[in-house]
Amino acid sequence: MRFIWLLILLLLAAGVYLYLNPALKSQLLNSASDLGKPATVHAYKWRNAQGEWQITDTLPPEGIKYEHLQHRADENILPQPPQLTPKQ
Repeated sequence: MRFIWLLILLLLAAGVYLYLNPALKSQLLNSASDLGKPATVHAYKWRNAQGEWQITDTLPPEGIKYEHLQHRADENILPQPPQLTPKQ
């Protein structure tokens, strides 16, 4: 019986603490809503000196134009090789 009262008191204290700290409450609610979402991966697409496309997770050398890509962590962002592309 003491355990139940202790648990109720602990939950009540946590509720009062969250009520008095609304920023923490919204932060907890936002992080809880992100639990089911896959992580995001950042990549950069650019051309090297030979004109070949590069896709890396680091910024290209300074002075090279690049495209910033954001994808889900479980997605393949690399293009399909020509020999695997179906012919039309």
